Amino acid sequence: MFWLKRNPYFYLSLGLLLAVAIGGMLYTSRDAERLDQLKEQYESKNKQLQLFLSRSPAPTKANLEILDRNYRQLLEEFRKSQSSLNLSTYDANLFFGDPPADSNDAFFMIAKYVEDARRLAVSSGVKTVEGSRYGFDQYENVGPSKEDIPRVHRQTKIMESLLQALFDSGITEFVSIKREASRPDPSKPGKSKTGSEFFHLEGESSIRAASSFDSLAFRLEFKGQSLAMRGFLNRITGSSLPFAINEIEVQLERETSAGEGVRNSIIKNPFLSDENADFNASAVKVPIISENESLFFVTLEFIELVDDAVIIESVELEKGSGNV
Repeated sequence: MFWLKRNPYFYLSLGLLLAVAIGGMLYTSRDAERLDQLKEQYESKNKQLQLFLSRSPAPTKANLEILDRNYRQLLEEFRKSQSSLNLSTYDANLFFGDPPADSNDAFFMIAKYVEDARRLAVSSGVKTVEGSRYGFDQYENVGPSKEDIPRVHRQTKIMESLLQALFDSGITEFVSIKREASRPDPSKPGKSKTGSEFFHLEGESSIRAASSFDSLAFRLEFKGQSLAMRGFLNRITGSSLPFAINEIEVQLERETSAGEGVRNSIIKNPFLSDENADFNASAVKVPIISENESLFFVTLEFIELVDDAVIIESVELEKGSGNV
């Protein structure tokens, strides 16, 4: 310690400088690690920024504002489409209600539907096929399976509305109402249902061409005059329910003249002027058809909104209004 006594200030200063140097080295090494972390973060953020900027369109503030406006316009058009298709004019939950809990409950639901349809036909004076099950021959003795209950439940409610409109239209005879056979699921191989109460929708449905919509199709066959046909179509198109007419076929069933084989002369027409009353009877006698009954086939669809598809599309649109 002799050297410390000889030059205490020098050696103390030297020791202090040495301690400061060691502390600076430790501090610098710690900052170097932090600097390396910041460099890695900078490179990662820079790559992410370049990736964003390379997108078309780039998520700039101006582009985000444009996307927000486009989203609002699309949402408004979507709401207009819903209104024009009657998808927002009725309460689906109130109209359909809850499906039956099991097969037995579904069986009694169908039985009630058939009984109500028969009473409605009788009260409307419509001729029907004896023993008609009104589209549910398959479930005369047993209810639908558990997986079929939701679809059958919706079909029952829709068919009730269709028959109410049909019987109120003044038709003379009800022939049948058929349900569209279930479309096969590619993930579940099996045969589609067949029977007198089923039909296959020929051609492509324009409604199902859009991923946001689906439909339940029905085919009605009945007899009556064209006035009854127009009345039924007016009731369907004027309904608050989302019906869409797919196809109409007409077959002339029979024609009968007014009277027992009597040909009414055009002279007896009240709209014929008196000055033409002396026309040659052989020239003016023409048959006047007072009753013409046709066989009508009407295929229509009940439009349904596929909620999952709409939600996905809405989420994709809303991404434009978020922060980058």
